[in-house]
Amino acid sequence: MFSLLRRMRRDERGQALVIGAVAMLVLAVTVMASVSIGHGVHQKIKLQDAADAQAYSLAVKEARAYNFLAYTNRAMVVHYSAMLTFMSYVSHALYLDMTIGKLAGVAKYIPGIGAIFMAVQKVIKAWKQAVDGIARLLIPILSALNVALWLAQEAMMLGTLKDLLLAGGESTLTGTDPKARPGPSMSNGSALGAIMGKYNVNHSNLKNFLHVIDDGPRGSDKTFSLSDPTGLARRARLMNQNDNKLSDPDMAKYRLLMGNLANGVRRQWTAEGKKALLIGRKWSLHLCVPPVIQFRIDKVADSQIKSFDEEFEDNRRDQLYASDDIKIEWRMPCPYLGGADKGWNEILKVNFRAAADKQGGFHQTYGTTKRDDHHTWEGITPFLMTDTSFVDPWHNHFSAACNVTILSKDMRTTPQPFHLDGLRTGKGFLGGASSGRFDDPGNDIVGGMLDITWNLAGGAGSQKAREFREETGGMMAMAVGRAIYHRPGDWKEEPNFFNPLWTARLAPAKTHWERNALSAFIEGWDAAENRFSDALNY
Repeated sequence: MFSLLRRMRRDERGQALVIGAVAMLVLAVTVMASVSIGHGVHQKIKLQDAADAQAYSLAVKEARAYNFLAYTNRAMVVHYSAMLTFMSYVSHALYLDMTIGKLAGVAKYIPGIGAIFMAVQKVIKAWKQAVDGIARLLIPILSALNVALWLAQEAMMLGTLKDLLLAGGESTLTGTDPKARPGPSMSNGSALGAIMGKYNVNHSNLKNFLHVIDDGPRGSDKTFSLSDPTGLARRARLMNQNDNKLSDPDMAKYRLLMGNLANGVRRQWTAEGKKALLIGRKWSLHLCVPPVIQFRIDKVADSQIKSFDEEFEDNRRDQLYASDDIKIEWRMPCPYLGGADKGWNEILKVNFRAAADKQGGFHQTYGTTKRDDHHTWEGITPFLMTDTSFVDPWHNHFSAACNVTILSKDMRTTPQPFHLDGLRTGKGFLGGASSGRFDDPGNDIVGGMLDITWNLAGGAGSQKAREFREETGGMMAMAVGRAIYHRPGDWKEEPNFFNPLWTARLAPAKTHWERNALSAFIEGWDAAENRFSDALNY
């Protein structure tokens, strides 16, 4: 018996089995932990991809809306320019009828060539009637088209607002990560709450999109008006004759901006005419009878949109105005040695003018006599314009609209990746509850944190950690999208809604200016703000 015991004590066989068992246990734990960590990293990548895709998608929608405003505003400018051109034809036809037509009416009695002048007179009168009739027809049509474009702008804005409310079930999310859902801070349980006064990320996104608009909310606004979130009612006052005063800055800014833009794109013939002797809108004729007298006949033209004060001529506020005027002057002697523009005396000035306005417009000939000719024009149509900001551009982004997407994903649902619950409960691999726990109460760490589950994500004893797990399910991702205005090359142009140069991109989260919202749901945000400010100051 004793010899057997001595043999067993000296026998070293089987030691490798014990070492191998321990090694296999460590290897198995390592492999399964790696699988679990890899699964978590993969899920976080998918969630971040979903957040990036959603933020970029929202930025694309914002840029698309802004570019739509630019295209429609440019179409309005083209329509106003076309209206001015038609009125120019009307005033020029008046001039031809009252000058060349009158001369042809006298010359038609000359034997031999009278038939030619009679034909000229008939052609001029037919031309006058044609352009007058076309102007009466097309100006209301173009005005109606501008109203339709404005209503399309408003519909685009309201539709984009709806798309910006991230409340769950969005195709971008489900297509990238089916388990992703908007974080609680996006809407606090209700997307509608964003426009009913609840301060949340949806509220921030809506405000960021609308604050670029001139009549949109300001950055300091905490709520939106359910009846007029985009400022539609304020712009619509332009359509109300009794509530449309040039002395009101809110009205003048629209009328003067659009009027100046339309005047700036006129063709030369529309704006001032081109030189064509006798029949053109612009020409000059000099006659000299040496050494007695010198005559000068100047033909000038003009066409523009004018905006008058509400007291002007019985409320003729916005006008499509065109003129073809003749001035005859003389001086003595000929040649005159005092200079080309000196010594002239006016003999006669004749005005051939046409206008369209709310009061029915007028035709004016021979001085100041006006007669109503029923050229009706409702005036400048409402449209959307920008309110660019140059105050603190680092945080206001030079009027670039930012949106924040915050997503969460419940990682506590089953099936989960490999669990080491024994380490957390103290009843598994390391024995009873009294032995084998690795507690660190000072750092809110409970034994078994290495179980690789999401039950204690963020810490065990921390109230914030528990709230984080309850609201997010253990995982969160954030992304910021931005609609920017940029012309390639040397960029010096102010952002506006007249050039379709808006595009979308992802932006660093640090660029977003809603500090209060970010600091509320990102622990350590304030400390990062301070470090960043110190770096800038340094």
